[in-house]
Amino acid sequence: MSVLATRPLTDPQRLDCARGAAVWWLGQAGFLIAQGGLRIVVDAYLSDSLAEKYRGTRYPHQRMMPPPVAAGDLAGIDWLLCTHGHTDHMDPGTIPALLAANPKMRVLAPRAEAERAVARGVPAGRLCLIDAGESVDLGGVTCTAIPAAHETLDRAAVGYRCLGYVLTGGGVSLYHAGDTVPWPGLAEWLMPFRIDLALLPVNGRDAERAANGVPGNLNLAEAVALADAIGARAMLGHHFGLFAFNTIDPDRGREALAAMVPRGDARLVEPGVAYRVEPVTRQALSVLFVCRGNICRSPTAEALLRRRLPVHRVGSAAVLDWNVGRPAHATTAAVAARRGLDIAGHVARQVRGQDGAVFDPILALDNENLEALGALLPPSRTARLGLLGGYGEPGVRAGIDDPWGHEPAAFEAAFDRIDACCERLGRLVAAAHRS
Repeated sequence: MSVLATRPLTDPQRLDCARGAAVWWLGQAGFLIAQGGLRIVVDAYLSDSLAEKYRGTRYPHQRMMPPPVAAGDLAGIDWLLCTHGHTDHMDPGTIPALLAANPKMRVLAPRAEAERAVARGVPAGRLCLIDAGESVDLGGVTCTAIPAAHETLDRAAVGYRCLGYVLTGGGVSLYHAGDTVPWPGLAEWLMPFRIDLALLPVNGRDAERAANGVPGNLNLAEAVALADAIGARAMLGHHFGLFAFNTIDPDRGREALAAMVPRGDARLVEPGVAYRVEPVTRQALSVLFVCRGNICRSPTAEALLRRRLPVHRVGSAAVLDWNVGRPAHATTAAVAARRGLDIAGHVARQVRGQDGAVFDPILALDNENLEALGALLPPSRTARLGLLGGYGEPGVRAGIDDPWGHEPAAFEAAFDRIDACCERLGRLVAAAHRS
């Protein structure tokens, strides 16, 4: 089903959007975005600064396509977003011209790349910094930072060096992944936003490029898998067609894409085309936690998230039927009570087939439960399935151990891990509903 409306557009100044969002490709990972009354540029590389830097080397960085617009001709820009410090995303040949043409424009960059942003031409007074899990109100659009792994999750003392951004406003959520490969927990971090359009790099990676200082990205199959896992309505693959050593053949890519049968409207981006995604009416977010018996971990998660998100629907259930109708485990209830959480009225139930249409996402407490959910829920389910542990430390997507049958310390440890994961999940849900 087509989600993206397209029209030819040669003049980016004519990109507008009364509702939803519209995007126009600037080449490589760069986009002009009209959303929520703002005009936003992301990762613009509109110069030849890399060709000058690498002239005469193995990878001379000669352009395969000219810049579609001069940086100084992009007017009315409210924000420039840089996902990380690599020159094709934070370009010293583009930034000063954009700033000069847009005296009110501000620049958003990772906190870990503040020094580099200033060195690339951003005045400190026009620089806004962000780190993973944080949100910034851009003025009609909320930007939330998501960790990116290019090709690793590179963290400095003050935060992650590589980020992706979710832009929520105008009734839609748009995700620009920055440069990233798949990392454990990425899908879970994105699920609360119910992404309408994902802008994903698809140039892939290999040992030769890595050995020569060129870290890679998602390949096309991984990009489609990520878009499917997060339930994105549409996907545009990008980060190709600029440098011969770091691209894909777009014709072969489109053939491969057609053979994959993605769940959403998945395409490779084309130059000179405006893409528009309209908002859709959705029910309020609802979350179901699932563990083995629904008397220890999942009722704890249910109560913790409900306390943080009282206006959202939150439930819990079991993959097995042996505790149906029973209250929460006594030690679980006692640990919760000592933390100010009352789960004494909980009544255990088993997962039902209709849960796959009522709740979204459904989060298992460990991998065994996650595997069981695939058998319990019908193939027609609309719910996305994930792991609560995906909201722990980025890059560590681990299950939370079942404390049943263990000493009280195991119940305390399970509570602490569930609490930490629900705290991050709650913040992401709140950010997704801020605009």
